[in-house]
Amino acid sequence: MESFQPEVTLLYCRQCLASGAKPVEGRRAGEGFSARLVVLPCSSKVQLPHLMRLLQAGSDAVQIAACPEKACQHLVGSNRAENRVKYGQDLLETVGMGAGRLGLERGAGLSLDDLLELAGRRAEAVRALGPNPMKGV
Repeated sequence: MESFQPEVTLLYCRQCLASGAKPVEGRRAGEGFSARLVVLPCSSKVQLPHLMRLLQAGSDAVQIAACPEKACQHLVGSNRAENRVKYGQDLLETVGMGAGRLGLERGAGLSLDDLLELAGRRAEAVRALGPNPMKGV
């Protein structure tokens, strides 16, 4: 498993970026993992089928960076996203894939380095689970 380089898709809310920071999308290499960054207008836009499709498409893990609870532009959007992630984690645990493949953290004033750090933490959480068994299915 030491050679396993997790592929993490990081979905992040535009509201959690530092003021003046431009949203960044695309692939980035981290230390021992790769990340695909995708900006969202709000984390509330994440639906469970989207998360499962990202795993089905080959991501080893999906990390969501949501805005702080009291700073959501849609009032409770980040709470809804958190509930969807928890439900997805329960489903993944039930089918034996491991709840660690999905995660959500809240943040404010984040930079590109901060986003990559979040992706790196998700990569470490999934490293023990091994490659996504749905890759190539």
